[in-house]
Amino acid sequence: MQKKSNEHGEVIPALLLSAALVLAALGAPPAFASGDTTPPSPFDIIAGAGEYQTGYLVAAPYNNIYVSWESTVDETSAVSYEVIVDGVVVRVVSDADGHSTITRRIDVFEGEHVVEVVALDAIGNRQSAAHSLDVVVDKVSPTFTSFTLLLLRRGQVTDDGYPMRYTWTGTDVGTGLSQVRIGPTPDCCYSTGPGRTSFDFTVEPESSVAWRLWLYDGVGRTTYTVRDGYVSPVPWGDTRRSDGWRRTADGAAMDDSQWRSTHQGDRLKATVEGRSVAWVASTGPTRGRADVIVNGRVVDTVSLYSAKRHVQEVVWATKLPLGTASSVVIVNRSGSVRPTVTVDALLLQR
Repeated sequence: MQKKSNEHGEVIPALLLSAALVLAALGAPPAFASGDTTPPSPFDIIAGAGEYQTGYLVAAPYNNIYVSWESTVDETSAVSYEVIVDGVVVRVVSDADGHSTITRRIDVFEGEHVVEVVALDAIGNRQSAAHSLDVVVDKVSPTFTSFTLLLLRRGQVTDDGYPMRYTWTGTDVGTGLSQVRIGPTPDCCYSTGPGRTSFDFTVEPESSVAWRLWLYDGVGRTTYTVRDGYVSPVPWGDTRRSDGWRRTADGAAMDDSQWRSTHQGDRLKATVEGRSVAWVASTGPTRGRADVIVNGRVVDTVSLYSAKRHVQEVVWATKLPLGTASSVVIVNRSGSVRPTVTVDALLLQR
């Protein structure tokens, strides 16, 4: 082996001399020659709200996500960074430009992944970010698997509103359904679990607020229905009544009054167009029964009898055919023992 002497007269192998010259040419400090074992300073990935698990909404057909981390320093050299997805380096960043935060785009496939960032000094000493990032890439929004229905239902009218029921089925092929929300906006007003397919709630009286059903998947993608849910009483001027019906005061009834019939065969009729219609009445020991006829066909016989009096009850409700007017007729079918039939209101969902 060829040898040379240094200024002290010591003999240096040519191979070691060549390595030293290479390090000098690269701008490496003298510490490298003696062995640098100190990694860059500790740092961490930056994640929203302090969480180190997150989901990314990636619009098809792209798989791009952005990862941010704190910059770090090394005592003896510049620092570069490896972005690692599922154990494989997918990007090397050496142009941090002195910023305190570094953000870079990476490509990941749909599904669940672990993202790590490692800082390296010039000699290869490594410092991993304090946390890794669990990434879920889901490019598919939830879907409804049946026609959603928001309809009036049986129940009590209260100061909070008219009784309603949403029914639906839905699915998500990516991360699965995570929750269902019901309201005029996704932030208001009800939330329920992904296993539910119906939900009962109330619609505020005399309100023109329209409602929607929102499906959410595991990364926050959403699908929602068209706006729906405006409910109001049918004006009495839009109804027709046989002579036996009388308007009577009742402080417990809707609007403090009701229509009352005590004669078999008395008829109350309304022509309506909307999604659903409901009959509000009081029940009690003196109440009888009535047929409900929709578009000329008897669809139900409703008994208003109960051992104790109950007021403002939706005693009957039904879905209506869309896009066409329907006639709804209430016919008193009571006997002489309990002859009374009342109508507080007809509610129409438009």
